[in-house]
Amino acid sequence: MNYSKLKQINAILLCLIAVFAILYVGADFLVAFTFAIFITMLMIPVADKLEEWGIGRTLASLISTFIVFAVVSGLSYLMFFQLRNLADDLPDIRNESEQLLSRLQGFVSSITGISRQEQVQFLQQRSDDLLGALETEVTQFLGNFLETFLKFLLVLIYMFLLLLYRDRFADVVLMYTSGEKEEKAKSVLSKTSHVAHQYLWGRIKVMALLAIMYIIAFIAFDIRYPVLLTAFGALVTIIPYIGPLVSGILPVFVAILYIEDPTVLLLFALTVLVIQLIESYVFEPVIIGSEVQLNPLTVIIAIIIGNMVWGLPGMILFVPIFAIFKILSDRVNSLRPVGYLIGTSKSGSGIGLIDRAKDFFKNIVKSK
Repeated sequence: MNYSKLKQINAILLCLIAVFAILYVGADFLVAFTFAIFITMLMIPVADKLEEWGIGRTLASLISTFIVFAVVSGLSYLMFFQLRNLADDLPDIRNESEQLLSRLQGFVSSITGISRQEQVQFLQQRSDDLLGALETEVTQFLGNFLETFLKFLLVLIYMFLLLLYRDRFADVVLMYTSGEKEEKAKSVLSKTSHVAHQYLWGRIKVMALLAIMYIIAFIAFDIRYPVLLTAFGALVTIIPYIGPLVSGILPVFVAILYIEDPTVLLLFALTVLVIQLIESYVFEPVIIGSEVQLNPLTVIIAIIIGNMVWGLPGMILFVPIFAIFKILSDRVNSLRPVGYLIGTSKSGSGIGLIDRAKDFFKNIVKSK
């Protein structure tokens, strides 16, 4: 390996270290600002339409911001009271879970021969830890509600300013280009913005349709906390592959505690499974499409990196960040190998992740 390549590798490593250090140290600002960027991308068409109707940019940006405030505040109001009910019901949930464990112990003992005492020692500690952690998380969330609300107001302020000065950000990029490169930069910015907007709105549509199916199922089976479970189930699906699986665990757990009829319980579990299959194999391909889909390995890496850097908000934000990076990579020649590696195969192509990795490194070698 010659000196120039070693120098290039060192520069890349230093850049990566610097990026992660900035993301970690600046988490308090960057998390709120990133949320604001995504919401702004969703609301730009609304602001543009208001301006077409003759409304000034400042007022249009303010109205768009107020729409987001009204929607999120309404949903938060419903979720807050459902969380309060959940906090009040935690002692009952603990009793129900103990009764459930008792029934399970009898079943396991009859099948495996393991005594109830051995099962109690194993399960009691874990159930207490789980319910204790749940009680702590709910109490902390309710106690930090004011802090969360103030952070949300900060996101709205960022969003308003981003909408107000949105043209300046594109102009800054174009200032670094000239001639033919300027036209190409305009094209890349326009296409990337359009596809990114379609991806984000597509994700919102999928979440909305999933929420409708969930709320109908929860009401039909008389499941407790339907609004809270619906919001949880819809929000976690922003994480592909893993989100739909996680979204079904909590409703089924609540159903196990309160539904005594095994047939009804099985029917509810099958209903949740069918809803998840419809979301994954009908809504996702039709509404979002395959162009901006990430492969499972990329999603897992995005979740892990997001959790390492920003915690829970990072697990939510890094997946769409990677998706938008893929959109940009597909439209910049030097980044196309990266976009190819982190994406999914087109239907029927038969190209797997290993083949993509091989082609990725071949393209890198050729570019040298």
